Amino acid sequence: MRSFRSVREYNWVPMLVLRVTVGFMFTSGAVGKLADTGAFAATFRDSGIPFADVLAPVVAVLELLGGVALAIGVGTRVSALVLALVMVGALVTTIAPPLLEKHPAPISFLSNLFYQPEWLLIGLLGWWTCTGAERVSVDARLASRR
Repeated sequence: MRSFRSVREYNWVPMLVLRVTVGFMFTSGAVGKLADTGAFAATFRDSGIPFADVLAPVVAVLELLGGVALAIGVGTRVSALVLALVMVGALVTTIAPPLLEKHPAPISFLSNLFYQPEWLLIGLLGWWTCTGAERVSVDARLASRR
């Protein structure tokens, strides 16, 4: 029983690694999107998203800022919520339509949709939206000063 207690004391370590990794995923992806906003906007246009030339850079900046904020653990709940909404938008606009076309049967469509990595990201981001960052974060440091 004692060994489980000592393991529990370090449960923040994998959560820290996961938070930094997901933050880096968004940050590095955003850098690529910002490097070629024209191509990113074309993806939006191809998906039927209106105002693609305006929204694409906005989404890329949200991913960049949200990814950095998530990685360092500042404004974790807000940044996680914003990034989760971006992932929902990606699922609805760019991922689900081609899957539905390829897999029209409901079970096949849902099975393939739930295997998309965005679902996992939405789950993780939802977790951080509800719980915030663990103790190794700017948020925790700010909270300890109060």
